[in-house]
Amino acid sequence: MAELQDIFQNYGKNYREKYKLTLVQHKAMSAIKNCRTAQLGGHKDVCESCGNTKISYNSCRNRHCPKCQTLAKERWIENQKTNLLNIGYFHVVFTIPDTLNLMMYQNQKELYTLLSGYA
Repeated sequence: MAELQDIFQNYGKNYREKYKLTLVQHKAMSAIKNCRTAQLGGHKDVCESCGNTKISYNSCRNRHCPKCQTLAKERWIENQKTNLLNIGYFHVVFTIPDTLNLMMYQNQKELYTLLSGYA
């Protein structure tokens, strides 16, 4: 399965030539593309018994990098589970006409109460 890093390595140059990226986007894309590759350096782990060598490349530590943030994400999810009640949950998403956006913004409490059925 392709990873985001693969997509950036294969298509990133053409994408950047076609579209203007902000500095933050460019830095994130570059960091993810180079994450855990020789570009960022690394170190050798050598077994003292058999001499087997394993090369470990440095991570980018970018907050947008899926490789670097997986552990932090999993920890966050586990911490959030303590806030859940022991009941079933569901999530509903719907859209409203854009002509109602201003009214929704100005009357959020009242309209969300009406939409939730507790009015």
